[in-house]
Amino acid sequence: MSKWPKVMIAAVMVLALVVVGCAPAEVAAPEEEKTITVGILGALTGPLSAIGYGAVCVHDYWTELNVTEGGIRYMDPQTGKEEVVAIKVMMGDHAWDMAKCVSLYERFKAAGMQFAYANGSAPTAAIYAAAARDRIPGLQVNCTCDPFIYETETEPYLAMDGTMMPVSTAPVVAWYVEQWKREGKPGKPKIGVLAADVATRRVYDNDEDYGFITYAKEVAGADFLGNVFMGVVPVDVKAELTGFIEKGANVILVDHWGAGACRVVLHDALELEMHKKGITLNIEWMPSEVPLAEPELWNEYNKYALVQSLSHGYNGNEPPDVQAQVPGLKKAFDLCAKYQDGQVPELRAGWQYVYGVEYGMLGQQAIKQALEKTGWAGFSTKQVRDEMFGFDPIETGGLLPPYTPPPDIFTTWCMFTITDIIDGHMVNSPERPWITAGPTKVYPDFNITVHGEWKDKVWVAPAWPPK
Repeated sequence: MSKWPKVMIAAVMVLALVVVGCAPAEVAAPEEEKTITVGILGALTGPLSAIGYGAVCVHDYWTELNVTEGGIRYMDPQTGKEEVVAIKVMMGDHAWDMAKCVSLYERFKAAGMQFAYANGSAPTAAIYAAAARDRIPGLQVNCTCDPFIYETETEPYLAMDGTMMPVSTAPVVAWYVEQWKREGKPGKPKIGVLAADVATRRVYDNDEDYGFITYAKEVAGADFLGNVFMGVVPVDVKAELTGFIEKGANVILVDHWGAGACRVVLHDALELEMHKKGITLNIEWMPSEVPLAEPELWNEYNKYALVQSLSHGYNGNEPPDVQAQVPGLKKAFDLCAKYQDGQVPELRAGWQYVYGVEYGMLGQQAIKQALEKTGWAGFSTKQVRDEMFGFDPIETGGLLPPYTPPPDIFTTWCMFTITDIIDGHMVNSPERPWITAGPTKVYPDFNITVHGEWKDKVWVAPAWPPK
């Protein structure tokens, strides 16, 4: 197993002891009622609760499917007739706490869960081996993972969302280096990373196993200033930012999912007048509520330099004409209006809510394909897992370009966009492509096949190893 931060290894080992019991041969459909049980384990409260809106959207998606369709409709392979299976939805809050996530998983498993949605990187890691052993398939929602989760004794059952932060952030470094070159600037851009001080981000510094530092320097070609870590709930990061400023930073990437932390970073950056020094600030994965609350501050930064973010793609503030062209986006707006007090997704953490639709679609499709091969009598979670790990291609109603992931490294979040902040709104430039990683030190076979006319809309980062 790859070297992993000792604190996380210890935590996961302790939590693994909590999960007891032997794996069944497979989890079959119940005989009495034609219902499939879906469990949603969300980070619904706590400092990282913004990512929980992905889980909320998944809940809204399945609720709507039951209301409008009665569940999942499929063609029975024996009779050739259309049948329908109802979906029982359970949702619980683990507050981005691993022990709570394990407890929630066990309770949902006891209640008959046959498909799981896991929300939050570390909480998902805590249940990964259990899901594989119990043969409960599922999807991560709006979170990265870690390489060890595919090193289970049995085949994996939870599909990765984002592969892990070094693999996701490396293309961003390469993107900013390319823009530097396109603008004809001399030398190399000085780029630093300010990340949350949690185990899933500490892997940035483990260059022996993950190669992020080497990639930033030798593959992307940046003058890399290193990784600096801040608390999950910081009150002041001026010291951390000052270190980068004194080294002459041109770009600072901030990897933190907490809304409060994102506000602290911007306020401190303005106080240090980073914008007047021409430093590009990219606060990655920021929930839309942050710039909406103080639009004048983002406009002030943009007067002198760029302040940007990353998102999965669409941010939930798109006009009707754009929604009409992207069925998955229109679905997100409709669900949000119906189940979230008439609001638009931008007011429910933006892209975090929008892309819950993607995971609803993928779960529905995997279960539907399984039923159309086995019928209700032969339905099993093993068949759902096989369908899910064999999508070719993945279609998301335009939320992402259609693509085929490698089955052995199945990831549903392989692309993202650089997002501008305009009057407090997170806005994607139509000219800016989706960014995706190529092969890496951790995943040398990580090749995403993008289909059709969408190929020209995806920018693939330089691949590992350094040439």
